[in-house]
Amino acid sequence: MDMRAVAESLIAGDHVNTWELRDAGPDDFPELREIRRTGSPALRNAARALLFAVGGPEALGEYDLGLVRRLIRSKLADDVPVPMDCCEVWYAIPTTDQAAVLDAFGLSDAEPVTMSLGTEIWSRRHSSLGHQRCAQVYVSPALDGWTLVFGSASPDQHPPGIVEERDWDAGPRDMYANILANEAVWRRVTRERCVELSRRFGTAHFYFTSHGDAMTSWCIAEKGELVRFYDVAVPEESVGELAAENGYLLPHEDTPLPEGWADDIEHTENPLDWQREWLRRYRRLTTELGIPDHCDADTIAEALSVYPGKIGPHIRVEGHGVIALTRCGREYGHPRTLLTGLAYTPPPERPSIFDEDQT
Repeated sequence: MDMRAVAESLIAGDHVNTWELRDAGPDDFPELREIRRTGSPALRNAARALLFAVGGPEALGEYDLGLVRRLIRSKLADDVPVPMDCCEVWYAIPTTDQAAVLDAFGLSDAEPVTMSLGTEIWSRRHSSLGHQRCAQVYVSPALDGWTLVFGSASPDQHPPGIVEERDWDAGPRDMYANILANEAVWRRVTRERCVELSRRFGTAHFYFTSHGDAMTSWCIAEKGELVRFYDVAVPEESVGELAAENGYLLPHEDTPLPEGWADDIEHTENPLDWQREWLRRYRRLTTELGIPDHCDADTIAEALSVYPGKIGPHIRVEGHGVIALTRCGREYGHPRTLLTGLAYTPPPERPSIFDEDQT
């Protein structure tokens, strides 16, 4: 693979993801290390980021790894809490004992990180390459007395009864059946993990919010007992209820709007016009009729512990966050993570389709 060309693409601000590096490996390390020795400053930075992305920290070598660690240590003293907008799966444990949390999840090889770097590493693990999703976990510093764990232990990702994707049948019907069966296993494992954690720490919370659809769930356990479990996909499996849910509709409950309330919204050549008008009318009607909002995992987390999307300077921080390896990470190596902070300034994010809506 032409790693110099990839490095130049990074410098130019082109989008490069880990999937595009799927054919890269140890054979490319000599070229990248040569760029580190002889390239321009920008090329050297890009090569360092690519070494980390393809081979993990051990591929950097002692000098570069020491450089990165010193840089992180220098920033930890003035670390500023930053919100996370790509959480998806996380646990909240009411403890400041980070070592105990690492032990409870079977994590090792912890490397200190700033909150912004931990957030970036976590947000870039979404790839179908091998064990990219389950090799690494980000553990936050103590935030208002809560330690947040972003990710799952390897036994939770690969429990007995799971049909691994490599073993799925090619037929769509069989694939869908396997997905549903796996989700049922993971729901059971989540409940068991929360109960187990609550025996050790008194309380344990699990939250899930999908940023691609409306899927959401939460699980609360206290002193070895399951207090509340809710998953929008299977509301019939719900256990218990929470005071924090009062005044909200649950995610699976329909909004009681008048029949045909959106039928006369005109469809134009631009489909966004219809979506924006639908949203404006929905907001107006729910306000006029006093219809409550739907709650989700974010709502419950904000009420009961710490919501990652609203982490900020108002949060009391103790200690520092770490990135740690799961059993999969120890067995298969660090996940491929292309850190923009080590290479280039990324382009601004694309605006939301609703950015023009000021209602």
